[in-house]
Amino acid sequence: MQRCASQRNLWTGRCTLGAATGLSLLVELNTAWAIAAQPTAPGPPNRTAVPAYRQSDTIAVLTIRGEIDRITLHSLERRLSEALRDGADAIVLDIDTPGGALVATLNICHLIKTDAPANTVAWINPMAYSAGTIIALACREIVTAPDASFGDAAPISPFGVIAGTERAKIESPILTEVVDSARRNHYDENLVQAFVGVGVELWLIEHVNTGEKIFVDRQEYHTVFGREPPQELTPVASPSGLDTIPVRPWFNTLIPQYDDAGEAPIDPQQRKAEMEFQQQLPPARAPLAETDRGKWRLIAQVVSDDRLLTLKPAEGIYYGLATAVISGDEQLKAYFGARTLRRYDRTWSESLVQFLTDPIVMGVLIVIFLVCFLIELAAPGVGAFGAAAGVSLLVLIGAPWLAGMAQWWEVLLIAAGLLLIAVELFVIPGFGVAGVTGAVCLLGGLVGTFVSGDLGTPAGQSELLTGLTAMLTALFAAGIAFWLVSRQLETVPILSRFVLKTQVGQPEGHNGEPGLLEAIGDVGRPLESGDLGTAETDLRPAGRAMFHGRLVDVKSVGDYIDRGTPLRVVSVGRFVIEVEESK
Repeated sequence: MQRCASQRNLWTGRCTLGAATGLSLLVELNTAWAIAAQPTAPGPPNRTAVPAYRQSDTIAVLTIRGEIDRITLHSLERRLSEALRDGADAIVLDIDTPGGALVATLNICHLIKTDAPANTVAWINPMAYSAGTIIALACREIVTAPDASFGDAAPISPFGVIAGTERAKIESPILTEVVDSARRNHYDENLVQAFVGVGVELWLIEHVNTGEKIFVDRQEYHTVFGREPPQELTPVASPSGLDTIPVRPWFNTLIPQYDDAGEAPIDPQQRKAEMEFQQQLPPARAPLAETDRGKWRLIAQVVSDDRLLTLKPAEGIYYGLATAVISGDEQLKAYFGARTLRRYDRTWSESLVQFLTDPIVMGVLIVIFLVCFLIELAAPGVGAFGAAAGVSLLVLIGAPWLAGMAQWWEVLLIAAGLLLIAVELFVIPGFGVAGVTGAVCLLGGLVGTFVSGDLGTPAGQSELLTGLTAMLTALFAAGIAFWLVSRQLETVPILSRFVLKTQVGQPEGHNGEPGLLEAIGDVGRPLESGDLGTAETDLRPAGRAMFHGRLVDVKSVGDYIDRGTPLRVVSVGRFVIEVEESK
């Protein structure tokens, strides 16, 4: 090509010289000399030569840190839109995550494939397990930090082993997603499946003439070699600089998948056929046949049937999944041949909402709400405990709402629960149907704050199970906390300030000596059953009354009592004084 260009330039030069006169040649030489003598403006800085499909002028780096959830999805949507408005022509996802929620992960992959520019690259820095690997595969290219790790993308549950049909149902959308990414980005389909499904056996083979490397399962191995693959393989030298390709010991071992009876493993061919049925793009290569025998040689076993694939940078490059090792922003700019790089990090408010929607934090908030709510019911009147319960409930509802996780039914249940409890307290006093129904609705709504998806999906059911577990744990913890607080409320200095001791206690300075109460008179003695007083406010059913010249908080044991009605003390408890209308 260069030779043809040189001949063409030579021919053009000869034609020009042949047509030019001596005067024109002199004028041209003088003009060229004048132009060369003039100062020249500085040109653009030299940039590393990169492929045209990767060439970029402005890179936007979007960080993904911590567990993947709905907050991560909304944050990426916001930052991607902002970066595109700022003129970014390449997107880099800087990933460091142990994994996360399935629904959010699949939605992020959809965002990458539909809304992100084609020049979108995943930078595994330094790890991308589970959901992080699935997201990285959705990008056009994968680059890694020097000591990165990625893989191990099988679905897991915090409540035990997922097996049988349930596991196959959860794996199906993940396999569909990673195989679709492999076909889009020219990865080996068999290799990406080894990230997700236990039971996938792979061997790396090489074409003896072309040097092409592919990954085959046990069936294709038997087809092309006419024999069963070896169970153990001696590591061999790698031409890419990797010393060996061993059967690596750092795979994560999982329990094999079983059928509903828990006896026989699920047929991997059946699962593969179901997964391939859902694919839209054609396979990247045709399956090997017996006519291919003698054309391929074995290199190494990649993964056994009881392991999940996990890779380091050199292996990722050798297997065709990663393209480069990058240790910093300057190398990243050089990789794209870019002039500028700008980072778009998650905002503090997004980090706060993510913290507040963590299941453990939400469980703690439920405990705080229940304890404060029970104390406020036991000690009538809107005080510090009532305010704390209100704030906790507001955070429990508001944080998922800001995160887009709140469902209309959970808000409706919480509102209905509070309304029914209020009706029980202020309209139809006595612990009855309204109170029980309200408590059930309130607890059901709190469980619903953990659910962000459709309850008909495995992910939604898993979130519901998480919410039920958190609620039962919170009820148990709240019961213990309420018991401890009720016993220590009057002895702990800070907590004792919330108890009006002059309402039900003895007068200040009383040490139990005989004759002191008689000396002080009725104004200082403790209230007892049968004491008479007057309602200073309407009791609906809680309010205030005057006894022996003291204003105390009381609660009616019957119907509403109007202000000014004579009262009689029915009982005096630790937190509440119950009264009735005096006849």
